[in-house]
Amino acid sequence: MTHPPLRIGLVGVVFEADGQPLRNIEVVLAGFPDIEVVRMSVPRCAPGSGLLTLVVNATTDQIGALAGRLGMIEAVRVKSIVL
Repeated sequence: MTHPPLRIGLVGVVFEADGQPLRNIEVVLAGFPDIEVVRMSVPRCAPGSGLLTLVVNATTDQIGALAGRLGMIEAVRVKSIVL
């Protein structure tokens, strides 16, 4: 049985910078420990919001699952792209 190919993905996350959304984001990311390649966080990219960008190496299903779980967090917006 062949495994789905790994792809490079970018995941952008904008969150309210009051602290709770970021803690919830960290909980979700802990469930995907092996796919993160690079993480860059800008805590105050705009008044009241922070930005987290991730480069991941994963299957398209894993990237979609990560983005979907992040998008379910209140006060969080997510966009992902597979390259």
